[in-house]
Amino acid sequence: MNYQINSKKINFNTTFILLISSILFIPFTYVFVAMIFISQILKGNINFKNISLTFKLIFVYILIGVIFSQYKLISTTYALEMLLCLYSYCLFFSSLNTLDFEKTKKILYILCLIVFLIGIIQYFNSDFAIPNKWVDAEEYNLNKRIYSTFYNPNIFGFFINVAIIIACEKFNFKKLNLEWVIFMLGVLCSYLTFSRTSWISLIVALSFAGIYDRKYFKFAIFFAISVFSMDFLMGVGRANISKAAKDSSFMYRLEIWKACIKIIRDNYLTGIGFGTLFKHITDYSNVVKSNVEHCHNLYLQVITETGVVGFSIFSVLLFNLAKKMFNKIKQGKNKKMWITAFSILIMTLIHGTVDSVFFTPQILMILSIYSGTLKTIDG
Repeated sequence: MNYQINSKKINFNTTFILLISSILFIPFTYVFVAMIFISQILKGNINFKNISLTFKLIFVYILIGVIFSQYKLISTTYALEMLLCLYSYCLFFSSLNTLDFEKTKKILYILCLIVFLIGIIQYFNSDFAIPNKWVDAEEYNLNKRIYSTFYNPNIFGFFINVAIIIACEKFNFKKLNLEWVIFMLGVLCSYLTFSRTSWISLIVALSFAGIYDRKYFKFAIFFAISVFSMDFLMGVGRANISKAAKDSSFMYRLEIWKACIKIIRDNYLTGIGFGTLFKHITDYSNVVKSNVEHCHNLYLQVITETGVVGFSIFSVLLFNLAKKMFNKIKQGKNKKMWITAFSILIMTLIHGTVDSVFFTPQILMILSIYSGTLKTIDG
């Protein structure tokens, strides 16, 4: 492994624990990964020789988000989260084999069933309530949204999208199997999050996958008809474009984006540092409250936190990743797997236009684990 952080293998049970905790209880995951890292360091099992250019660029990006921050303790915390995610990626692809890859998928499906059922129970639980800012009750006929073991409905919606896309590899409407159950329950739970961003990003991602495999067009159409029909029949109106343009969440996003653009003008080169938006935003907006921790836009968040320099690094990494996936699909080897990966990337980029879910601790860890597992097959 002369292209990454060298680390001795850990057993499958450890990766199994990491996968479970990342979905069910994310704080434990970070503590557990940190303990593994420290243990491996003390045993002399890790070195940083011959690190690839990609890893070097990631390290530079992380350093920018810390060094130029006025609140280094806050930014360092976020940087440590990113580094632990990077280490989790290394753990998974250095410790799993091809057989473990299939086991990991089955474990993922079982975990999906658990969190989907938790979400459904939340919806039908009369005592379950969520903050008013998540429902826009004045604009819609809506009083609750599910989020299961995730921080909020939009994050849960993102995870559901990932699960559905992975399940689509072997999904067939006529064949009742685990993928069929995940897909159908995923559609229901996605609707109950009432996350329009998740709906649209999944439809676009599946449609994009249809360019390489026509069956994905059917999945995109089925999902679209299902969620929009449920929205119409339940009279909620989340799919109503005229309402979407006027609701409080969209207007609040506009105010956040305006403030972020002002911040970027004053800190365009290296940004304000990771996780420090809430320390700056009230100086640039009379509307936005100080507890806003992210930009509700992936691209604005990157440039706000790390400036033009960080955004350039982020763009290069993104371009190289997309190029690699595209080439893998063209080569035809493990084509379905790479269509899935490319679809998740497209979904993430679309979702990122109105949210910063990618950088939340839970999603960042889950995607790091997924990437490491994917690397197991890639070699």
